[in-house]
Amino acid sequence: MACEFAGQRQNPKEYEEQQREKEISMTVNEALGKYIDDSRGVLRDSTIRGYEIIRRTRLQVIKDIPLKSLILGDIQRAVNADRARLSKKSIRESIALLKRVLTLNGITLNFKAITLPKDYRQKKPLPNAAEVLKPFIGTKYEIPILLAMWCSLRVSELRGLKYSDITNVRDRHFMNIHHTKIYFDGMNHIDDMTKTEKSTRTILLPDYLYKLIKSQQHNSDDEYIVKLGYNALYKAFKKKMKSVGLDFMTLHKLRHEFATTLNDLGINSDYIQQLGGWSSPNIMKSVYTHTTNERELFYQSQIDNHFEGIINTLKEAT
Repeated sequence: MACEFAGQRQNPKEYEEQQREKEISMTVNEALGKYIDDSRGVLRDSTIRGYEIIRRTRLQVIKDIPLKSLILGDIQRAVNADRARLSKKSIRESIALLKRVLTLNGITLNFKAITLPKDYRQKKPLPNAAEVLKPFIGTKYEIPILLAMWCSLRVSELRGLKYSDITNVRDRHFMNIHHTKIYFDGMNHIDDMTKTEKSTRTILLPDYLYKLIKSQQHNSDDEYIVKLGYNALYKAFKKKMKSVGLDFMTLHKLRHEFATTLNDLGINSDYIQQLGGWSSPNIMKSVYTHTTNERELFYQSQIDNHFEGIINTLKEAT
């Protein structure tokens, strides 16, 4: 260590070149592992877990090739080998991680030249909101389903929502979405952050949902609003969707349902993105001032009237 320090002090340029040579001599697998280890404590646990899965199970054709020897042809071979068992999305995630690692090590390749597999699966059209909501109205699953479909919360976000995250300002109710509860490896993981910085947001909470949430018995504002475990929620949703012939629906697709419904209502796309956390139009202002402009109130009124209309119709029918 002393010799290394002396060399660094006396010949800084030569030392930097030696360090770079050492780094690019690492294999793809070693470089991915180093990037993952360096990212612990910075990235979310679930993100680290996803990267570990990529390192262990994907791009295995090139895992033992040194970074400095890696060429586009090698990467294409790895993609071709994975395409038989992985979706286009999974392969794209793997390539994105590899590109990030190479860039951090000063290696630039033209990833646009990589040919990704086409997704030939036929996408089924989403059902209307009433079809999805009908089995859940009046049940213990109503709140999480409405939070996902009406307010576009991810499953991890709605499970991480506490009573203390609801605030009241000038006779309006807001939800502060800033932490998550994620289930993997057989246990829950609490993150004091959302999936991305863009996902941290404050949105209006519809009166119907506010009253429904507040009617639940709870002893402290520090309690979670949705107490259901991930597996219980997942299984109940799949079972009820199968019973009405919508077995292709998933919990995540409730966010697709949200976006499609709002688009059909003619809601401005910027507002849809803001509600869903897909973009960041001045989030800080929204989070800390709890204000919303008249146009947004108009949009939210349209959304709330639509969903309340569906719920009232379903209740009358029963």
